[in-house]
Amino acid sequence: MADYDIPLRPYGSSAGRDHLAGVKPRPKTVTVDLHGHMRIPAADALVKPYLLDITHPGDRAPDAVTQKVRKKQDEDRKAHLTGVEQRLIDMDKMMVDVMAVSCSPSQFYYTVDPSLGLESSQVINDGIVSMTKDDPKRFVGLGTVPLQDTELAIKELKRCVNELGFRGIQIGARVRNEELSTPRLDPFWAACQDLDIVIFIHPNSFVSDRLSPHHFKNIIGNPLDTTVAMHYLIFDGVMERFPKLKFYLAHGGAFASHYSARMDHAYGARSDCRQHIHQRPSTYLKKFYFDSIVFSIEQLTNLINQYGSAHVLIGTDYPFDMGEYDPVEHVYQVSGLSEDDREKICGLNALSLMGLDAGDFMD
Repeated sequence: MADYDIPLRPYGSSAGRDHLAGVKPRPKTVTVDLHGHMRIPAADALVKPYLLDITHPGDRAPDAVTQKVRKKQDEDRKAHLTGVEQRLIDMDKMMVDVMAVSCSPSQFYYTVDPSLGLESSQVINDGIVSMTKDDPKRFVGLGTVPLQDTELAIKELKRCVNELGFRGIQIGARVRNEELSTPRLDPFWAACQDLDIVIFIHPNSFVSDRLSPHHFKNIIGNPLDTTVAMHYLIFDGVMERFPKLKFYLAHGGAFASHYSARMDHAYGARSDCRQHIHQRPSTYLKKFYFDSIVFSIEQLTNLINQYGSAHVLIGTDYPFDMGEYDPVEHVYQVSGLSEDDREKICGLNALSLMGLDAGDFMD
């Protein structure tokens, strides 16, 4: 089959690599997807009257063709994104035993008034609990917080952990026009470190008219968004001031995870690249954790070789068309891994990051 004959398969096996035939292998231990999304419609209804035209950065700049495709996806995936019935069926197909559910990135709502941001975060977090409570062995929740206000973000963070039982949160790569390294968030990072939770950084705030066609806002913009956020966290010293923070990065850690020597070169060549740090930038980069959504065998191999099997975890990005729907197979396509390494990447690392016990998810 010629490449131009490859059929469209937006919610199936990736065209980024060839796939295994026949019965696919899986570890005997529990498998955990740390990158799956859920949309809570009640939060949309709450916030919509207060939005000014297109307020969310991720909704800006697509061309007409991309807008049409996105509208079709919204229709196709509504049941998958807002419920659990079809999700459970798909999880079985993907060999995912447990999914850590986080909100759709378009529901961060950092642009609204802080009090509304808090209320919408509460609606989302309560909604995730309500939707997943009947399947405690299949789902865990990751909360969202109103990062536009530090005190309110800490308040909802503590509620997520102490009242709702969440063991992590998902945040965007930028808050309005502020980077994640803004000094006002230092108390928030301190609270995250004290609570020992995982912090999932998901992009959705990089906007440019240059990235309007061909879904470039996602293909290029999303990894770039994560890359910029990661650089600020490193170069502005957040990773040095809070060495026990556990950041989990979407999409394989984006561009910097495969091009870190450029940061180290700058650190050695320029004084403005060592204002807030006292070690090579790659030293801090190795503290991050990375999902496996890179699609190619070669790139996943490189990610594991560079950062170690303890820092790579499977993800799906369910239920979107840029997702990885054969995450366990992908790990088994990497040659030279021990079964112990595969078990870690496919689930045990995620449980460890969240402070959970595998026995809680086994029959």
